[in-house]
Amino acid sequence: MNGYTICISLFLSTIAPVLLTFAQDDDAFWKSVYDDNHVLQIEIKISRESWETMQPKRNNNARGKGRLDFANEFDYAKSEITIDGQLFPDAGLRFKGNSSYRSSRNSLKKPFKIDTNRFIKGQKLHGRTKLNLSNAFLDPAYMKEKLAYEVYRAAGLPTPKTGWANVVLSVEGIADKKPLGVYVLIEQLDERYLKETLQGDPQQSILTKPESLDDWVYLGEDLKAYQQYNIKIGKTNSQTIQRFTEIIRLIEHADDQEFTDKIQDYVDLETLAGYLAATSLLGNIDSYIGMPHNYYLLLNSPQDRLKLLPWDVNEAFGTFTLFAPCEQLVKWEINRPWVARRKLLERLFETEEFPKVYRNALADLMEKAFTEKLLFAQIDEYKNALTPVIQQLGTSALDSFEMGIEGDANGRNLAVGRKTFAIKPFVRQRIESVKSQLDGTDKGVSLSRRR
Repeated sequence: MNGYTICISLFLSTIAPVLLTFAQDDDAFWKSVYDDNHVLQIEIKISRESWETMQPKRNNNARGKGRLDFANEFDYAKSEITIDGQLFPDAGLRFKGNSSYRSSRNSLKKPFKIDTNRFIKGQKLHGRTKLNLSNAFLDPAYMKEKLAYEVYRAAGLPTPKTGWANVVLSVEGIADKKPLGVYVLIEQLDERYLKETLQGDPQQSILTKPESLDDWVYLGEDLKAYQQYNIKIGKTNSQTIQRFTEIIRLIEHADDQEFTDKIQDYVDLETLAGYLAATSLLGNIDSYIGMPHNYYLLLNSPQDRLKLLPWDVNEAFGTFTLFAPCEQLVKWEINRPWVARRKLLERLFETEEFPKVYRNALADLMEKAFTEKLLFAQIDEYKNALTPVIQQLGTSALDSFEMGIEGDANGRNLAVGRKTFAIKPFVRQRIESVKSQLDGTDKGVSLSRRR
């Protein structure tokens, strides 16, 4: 063994345990947040100039003069952010969201995205750089997103982990250490998430977040055209993008026999069935099945099957009432778990096999995850974790918190401006409706999106 080899061996024997310790510490921290319900304490300080930089730009070419275009129109600005006592000078801060942002126009409690690494490279919070903060504008219980993702996870889908943060905001000349209250903290879907959770390789995978196309459309042979699907990871992975074009072409143009014979090889139908089962039970209309956003598409290689993944589930539990009132949403029919034109689903439900796979996934969730016993136990656990934080915000916040869980005498959540059920009443009624539909004693309520 020469001197060079000895030096390398000594270096590795010294540094490897240190790196392992850091990784273990990081993992323990995020476990405390996402699994053990530790509520992060976040203080944001920002100058008036930076606050103005963050405001969305007017886009006169977006759906008519003067309309705000919320897709990627929020700019990062420098801010001073302290998270659980750790200071991040010149961290990146921007707004996020669509309806959640619009709902907060007259309030400082807007949805935020934090990027500790944006302006000073290497700033990390226990190995991670981005935090998504949902303002839970229709959920004074702050539980819908965490509960919904857990239902999707029980259905066999990889989902981002969720926790909570208690946020205080100071804006020069506008607010001084103003308590914004509880936010829902959502794990970032980035290259780290792709590798660790989705078992993907950034050199081969593509992860897209469609927003500009209502339904999936075959755009021809030019691979550049498929950037319209908002490819987040893998923009230059041409072989996998080519695979994606073949999948869309099959869905849109294959005859019935070719579609039936090949679709199982191109789309992960078991995962899709689980997605539809969870979406149906949750009454999650603001998703792929009803709107052109709030989901991801994943291909891990040029030979992989396409997976559809949930995202932005803040209007689950029958909260999205654009197409129907909450009394109808809670009784939504299970035999057609989509409300907009979705060619893939229309064709799949015309096959003999897929409706059976979907019904089995639905029945399995009804037995193993979407039950009063399990969901209410989770609600009680989260209530215990959040109550001490909510109490600090005063009696009104505590009353709204309880209203979001239990509702009034009719099960309604009177703490929000939209007519919706509270979480527990929705769960009870949805279980009752789905059971009666599964045993054939009721057909449910048909919903369709107005064009």
